Amino acid sequence: MKSQIRFTLVFLTACIASMFFHEIGHAVFGWFQGIPVLPTLAKEYILQPQVDWHQRTWISLGGVLASVIVISGSLLWYAFRSSVTSAATLAGCLIIPGVYTLRFLLEGRGHDATEWQEAQTALGASPSGHSLDLAFLVLFFAGCASLAWFRDVSLGWRSLLKSASLALLGLAIIIIVQVGNNTVFDKHFPNTRTLNVPAEIKSE
Repeated sequence: MKSQIRFTLVFLTACIASMFFHEIGHAVFGWFQGIPVLPTLAKEYILQPQVDWHQRTWISLGGVLASVIVISGSLLWYAFRSSVTSAATLAGCLIIPGVYTLRFLLEGRGHDATEWQEAQTALGASPSGHSLDLAFLVLFFAGCASLAWFRDVSLGWRSLLKSASLALLGLAIIIIVQVGNNTVFDKHFPNTRTLNVPAEIKSE
């Protein structure tokens, strides 16, 4: 019982921490460019009325790289030191890429707005492509496969139901945090306008 409580608490903490680390990544790449950016739990706020498209692409890339680091790091930690804590951390860090993967499969794009297109532009990839969608899909399934393999999870309905319940819990926490976060901060920080947006991005 104690082990299950510990797993759940670490899992929920990892869910929220991975969200925040993503926003910190955005902020850091803004700071590198001399742009004031405030990271909150579920959203970054650029503290100036406008930025150039080129600057925006690097801010978006920062969040992507931060998420990749978090997911990869938790995966490596679990692979080399399998424990309740590392398993719960990996499971929690997989919720965000799981959401991206689900959005990609259902809507054709893993992230809302144009963040993926912006980050792919910074990477030199096609902004209309799906490089990041596929990258997060691979990371998500690699993490899930690792959890199933090292924990010797059976494919019975009980294990599947338990995994689905955990995923729904993580999704609910992310939604609650995001809605609460945006409700508190959006009214204080208006949206920043992006200048010189390519025509193909505007049309998407």
